[in-house]
Amino acid sequence: MSTWESVLFSAIGAAGGSVVIVGALAAWLGSVWKERIARTETLFGQIDTDLRQRRIEVYKELWELTGLLPKWPRDETVTYERLLAFSQKLREWYFTRGGMYLSRTSQRDGYKPLQDKIAEILRDKPSGALSTPHYDTVRERCSDLRTHLTADIESRREALSKSS
Repeated sequence: MSTWESVLFSAIGAAGGSVVIVGALAAWLGSVWKERIARTETLFGQIDTDLRQRRIEVYKELWELTGLLPKWPRDETVTYERLLAFSQKLREWYFTRGGMYLSRTSQRDGYKPLQDKIAEILRDKPSGALSTPHYDTVRERCSDLRTHLTADIESRREALSKSS
């Protein structure tokens, strides 16, 4: 075998050995990352499940508070004074129980508009029976909030149908 052939076979052998080493290293790194990703997905799944459970607990209280203004049948006894007390109960719930569990969307598009609307209505310090327009407006904001709460906990998600 000539020197040239010897060099060529040595180069091919060295390259082949490198390919085997690089291949083995790539396979090892792939398995390490696959395991790490699986652990991360498991952790996030556990966090999501835990957060959902905590939200269900505290959202139930908020849901009950919003029952002050039902659509059917209307509660004709609601006064501006009760509306103020309702707003204060919402604030208490927010800071002592559940505000930290509200999703960004539920806080921005549900809770905040409800409190803002109540504050706007109460700005002139009305008293007596709540007017029909004010009742309807606050009731709609309560409904919007509840819609966001159900989205957060996926309680209105349709059940998966079983294939025949």
